[in-house]
Amino acid sequence: MSLKLNSRERPKSTGCITEDADSSVKLVMVGDSGVGKSCLLDKFLDDSSTNNFISTIGVDIRSRETVINNKKVKIQVWDTGGQQRYRPVLASCYRGALGVIIVFDVTNRISFKNIKQWMVEVEEFASNSNIPRMLVGNKADLSDRREVEFEVAAEFARQNNIAYIETSVMRKSNIKEAFLELVKTSTR
Repeated sequence: MSLKLNSRERPKSTGCITEDADSSVKLVMVGDSGVGKSCLLDKFLDDSSTNNFISTIGVDIRSRETVINNKKVKIQVWDTGGQQRYRPVLASCYRGALGVIIVFDVTNRISFKNIKQWMVEVEEFASNSNIPRMLVGNKADLSDRREVEFEVAAEFARQNNIAYIETSVMRKSNIKEAFLELVKTSTR
């Protein structure tokens, strides 16, 4: 099966990606469909996001440059479609990745339960079984609809030796921190 790139129109990332970056980091985002992976990426890249939900078809690859520890770092993020039919293309997405962001929706218990399967796929496909991973509980602003408590997700992350953070696209909360912390961990 060939890799399908998302052809939908996307906002451009801020800043020009140049060849003079000191280093480059490839991250892969995985999680069930509808958990907000693309919205998180939009906010991280250029502080944009719409309330329009468009499923990622296959993989959407986007980049941004930032400065970390006085070095220019190009961050390339592979935003994967969460539907079951795209799982066969994921093996090629992990190749060369230095970090994985596993996203679930705090208002959707099933997306949290499916994290175990995403972790199995990371172990199976990533070239490094110790690849740094970040568990992201998205939609934290929807507290009245919450189905997964912070303590439950944090304990799951602790038991699996991975970082955990909750984010909100609507509140612009912890998005930059999630990506940059994983980049820092990946480049140590």
